[in-house]
Amino acid sequence: MPRLSAPLSLCLVLAACPGGEAKKTDAKKVEAKADTKAQDDTKLDPSTSLSKSVQAIDTTGPVPPEVSGVVFAVDGALIPIACFIKGKKLESGKACLAAVKKGDDVYLKSKGTEVLDKIGDPKGANCEVGAAGAPTSLATAQVDSGAAFEIGLAPKSLARLVTLMPEESLTDRRPSLSAEETAAITALSKVQGELSISQTVVQDIDGDNAPDKIVAAYQFNPKDGERYTFAGVFVLRGGKWTIADSAGDIKGLTVRATIDLDGDKVQELLINANGTDGSGGDRLVQLTADGGNPIGKWSCGV
Repeated sequence: MPRLSAPLSLCLVLAACPGGEAKKTDAKKVEAKADTKAQDDTKLDPSTSLSKSVQAIDTTGPVPPEVSGVVFAVDGALIPIACFIKGKKLESGKACLAAVKKGDDVYLKSKGTEVLDKIGDPKGANCEVGAAGAPTSLATAQVDSGAAFEIGLAPKSLARLVTLMPEESLTDRRPSLSAEETAAITALSKVQGELSISQTVVQDIDGDNAPDKIVAAYQFNPKDGERYTFAGVFVLRGGKWTIADSAGDIKGLTVRATIDLDGDKVQELLINANGTDGSGGDRLVQLTADGGNPIGKWSCGV
């Protein structure tokens, strides 16, 4: 066999001769272009694609007390239940309409779903249909389409401040109470007999890095299983139990979310009431050293 020259031998070993590795690289580029073209040819229909839903919503921006902010209940429209007006204090109802205008972004949230929408025209909520006077709730495209949400927030930056209560807080997987804790809230409720616990949440409410507790409890009316003689939301912080909110003759109270709407570093509670006639309502409760201060009336009935 004839002896190969040194340069040719080196080319064969390293596959670095002209037309060798270069051709392989060119082939890979052609394949990549073909793959890209194939992907372009099979793009999802924008009307059915879920790609937008996996993108995080931009919630940057100032929050109270630097700016005003509104919390909405959602019932066929946005019902302003509480707001912080910059330079003032927490307000409720019609006063909150001054803090938003048509076209403003509004963040809508329920468990597993969050969207940005735009504030629309005045519109009566489901529970306000037929009421006298001009509507004080607001439309949005998403809500008009029938989408259900637990809370609405404007500006969108308020979304950074809200915490929805975990689903397990309303199930048997919720944190348990000790006998002493149960006795303490029973004494506060002043009911005869035992209370039944419907919700328990462990959360730092006041920013001191110590766990606090939120507990919803009730007692059935012995003469009517559809009514409660007592329903209340209790809060344990700083080693002290207080009643944040309470009611009688309803099906119960639960906490939807917490949010520091006025920027004082103490969370307010968004509480939902379930009425005996199927109606329901939300209101925001500001926590105090001795209990709670409801900000306005229930959003719907109760």
